[in-house]
Amino acid sequence: MDLRSEQIFSDNSEYILKEAAGRYGISCENLKRLGSFESFVYEYEKENKVYILKITHSIHRTAALIQGELEWVNYLAAGEVAVTRVVHSINKRLFERIEVDSSFFLVYSFEKAPGQSARGMKWSKGLIENWGQTLGRMHRLTKSFIPSQPEFRRFQWYEDYTMDIDKYIPSTQPRVLEKCRRLKEDLYTLPTDGDAYGLIHCDLQHGNFFIDDGRITVFDFDDCQYHWFAFDIAIPLFYVLRHKSIDSKDAVFARNFMSSFLDGYRRENKIEKFWLERIPLFLKVREMQLYIILLAENAGNLNDWCRRFMNGRRESIENESPIIDLDFTNL
Repeated sequence: MDLRSEQIFSDNSEYILKEAAGRYGISCENLKRLGSFESFVYEYEKENKVYILKITHSIHRTAALIQGELEWVNYLAAGEVAVTRVVHSINKRLFERIEVDSSFFLVYSFEKAPGQSARGMKWSKGLIENWGQTLGRMHRLTKSFIPSQPEFRRFQWYEDYTMDIDKYIPSTQPRVLEKCRRLKEDLYTLPTDGDAYGLIHCDLQHGNFFIDDGRITVFDFDDCQYHWFAFDIAIPLFYVLRHKSIDSKDAVFARNFMSSFLDGYRRENKIEKFWLERIPLFLKVREMQLYIILLAENAGNLNDWCRRFMNGRRESIENESPIIDLDFTNL
């Protein structure tokens, strides 16, 4: 969370929360704080249903980007992807704008996903296939998605702040800079045809969906951007390999996971061998991005998961160590 937006929110929280709640027909007392990263996230109840409310400062998201995100979520929902649907304000808007001094916050709401987090659940073959099938359907549908206005188009991968390598990686890490620049250059050489490239979730790891009676419901589209579909496929594997109960060098687990995931994915969308060959590249790109995020967030204040990730991470990037030693082309 940017310190400026956090301070603005803190200084004006009573006013912001009152305005935000009122525009969704509830009282401030009905808001339960869940957390914050780039948004302040709350839960509330209304007419015996539970919803999520997000409050984002304009430092992090423009109104056009929010509009683009919410239009895409609605498009996926219309295509029968299980996503948390957007809830309109009492003014029948996708989001509301709250002015604070010379800046503003954007407020928007979703239905809360039913069920429970996948973090503490056993990842059965059926669940993994469902996960892959959900992503495959998203990719198949996104090929036809067009925002209602050109200005609502989400950003391209190279516009993400995690790709601003020279800004966030210190000059005291010249080998890291060299390796990350090379990764970025490799991405620029990849084809961007409509069967391989489009608007993706960009973070469909196990923390961003709930499970209810075996059914996955996806949420948290904050990072959606134009990228390669294979990158979206690489992300789930990257994060399950970071799970504390899994040996990150376990190629047998990784093979079984990806085999099941791709079985589900192929029910909805095709993936060519060319792109399976690039999954190791995309795994390294995610490693680089997360390294940059944690450098930007101040590595001295990291939680246990982040500290485990950062342990030896610089050396991994410098030595171009593979995230997992696995031949993806045979899956």
